[in-house]
Amino acid sequence: MKAYIAMASVVLAMLAAASDAGAETVKVELGWGNITPCSKVVWRNNGLVGLPSPTTKFAEQRVYAYAVVDVPSVGGIQNDVQQCAVQGAAAAGIAAIISSPAAAMPAFQTRFQSCLSERAKNYFSLRLEVSGGKCMW
Repeated sequence: MKAYIAMASVVLAMLAAASDAGAETVKVELGWGNITPCSKVVWRNNGLVGLPSPTTKFAEQRVYAYAVVDVPSVGGIQNDVQQCAVQGAAAAGIAAIISSPAAAMPAFQTRFQSCLSERAKNYFSLRLEVSGGKCMW
């Protein structure tokens, strides 16, 4: 039992060291692409006898794609680790843990890892965003 508690404590300590107490949103640029070019009319005083004359300017227009990832708080991950440790201990059986911790370890590890895998699906949310067009004047 001490080995399981020690293992859970090490995992919790690593998680606490790796992240702060709050959730964080990270936005990563994936790339860009061109869409319909931008255009605008610019008036210049270079017409006949100094009169204003229109000139149409064109520029490429880009859109950017982003991946936005929400990272959970350490507290939420700690709770999941603790709950999975309890499930692992239940799967291994208290009697088996007390009588032979080494023999109980495979059953504990199997349930503990399975539980964390199920809960890890909720750890990070990923969404894609596309920016509005940006004229490259």
